[in-house]
Amino acid sequence: MEKALATIESISVARGYQIADSMLKSASVSLYYASTTCPGKFLIIVGGQVSAVKTAANRALDVGKEMIVDYMFLPNVHPQVISALSCSTEVKDIRDLGIVEAMSAPSVLEAADAAVKAAKVDLIEIRVGKGMGSKSFFSVTGEISDVKNAVKTAEGVVASRGLLVEAVVISRPHKGLLEVFA
Repeated sequence: MEKALATIESISVARGYQIADSMLKSASVSLYYASTTCPGKFLIIVGGQVSAVKTAANRALDVGKEMIVDYMFLPNVHPQVISALSCSTEVKDIRDLGIVEAMSAPSVLEAADAAVKAAKVDLIEIRVGKGMGSKSFFSVTGEISDVKNAVKTAEGVVASRGLLVEAVVISRPHKGLLEVFA
């Protein structure tokens, strides 16, 4: 069963609601996220079967037109992306840590997917836009070489779109810092 994600970012809150409604009416997709983000944008994330999500994404582009500032269609999304997005990932042992931060939620989702496919890492969480000045980030853990590879891959995805804020690798994070991720 192939899964896909589509993410739409609108500069209009009102149009954002209209886009979300049109996506849900156009295809059998699940609404993972639909909310305002800073500074006054609206972010929508839907998931489901590849063909349904593609249909919903195309409908969003038709309805959103000039109000869409960023979007992403991601077929064959890694299962960890969906659980990390809902902050339901159970990572029992945080070893080394990687964090990638961007000015766009769609680019962070695409980068997180690329990272977890490129290296043997576990996604800890993905945070999108809300309360962060429209920035988004994700974190991964694993062995240092895998974390470095994952972060480098993700950094390339986001940097190619000109939206990278920062990407860091923290070797053996202090246990006090790890409590933030508990």
